Amino acid sequence: MKKITITIVALMTLTAVSAQNNQNAQNVQPAKTLQQSDTLQFMNAYRQFTAFVMAQPSLTKPLADSLMARQDTLMLQYRTIKPQLTDHQVEEYNMLKGRYTRKMLAYRGDRLGEGLEATGDSIAKATGRVGSAIGGFFKGLFKK
Repeated sequence: MKKITITIVALMTLTAVSAQNNQNAQNVQPAKTLQQSDTLQFMNAYRQFTAFVMAQPSLTKPLADSLMARQDTLMLQYRTIKPQLTDHQVEEYNMLKGRYTRKMLAYRGDRLGEGLEATGDSIAKATGRVGSAIGGFFKGLFKK
């Protein structure tokens, strides 16, 4: 009876350990699969980000600021995941980054143009006032 009890306890322990090892083996993925899923997740996120940016007809300052913050976050992720990317993925990332950059340059150019136009208007008003003031000063100097 003692031998049977010891055998049953040993068998149950062995079964429990074996089941636990099988469960751990199923939960642990190979490193290559994890790396592939990380790179795929990153590339999908960057594709979605670029598609969103390109879909915007025009950018406002708050939207542009949030897009720049998101781009900074994605850039940090890219730096950590770059060694795992394939050549094709690196090429696609740079193409997508170029699209984002083109959209942001257009936004900044529009803002700069508006700023220069406003500055030009201000200078024209100031020049008119200064010209009138100087002209009046000289008229007062040289007229009797």
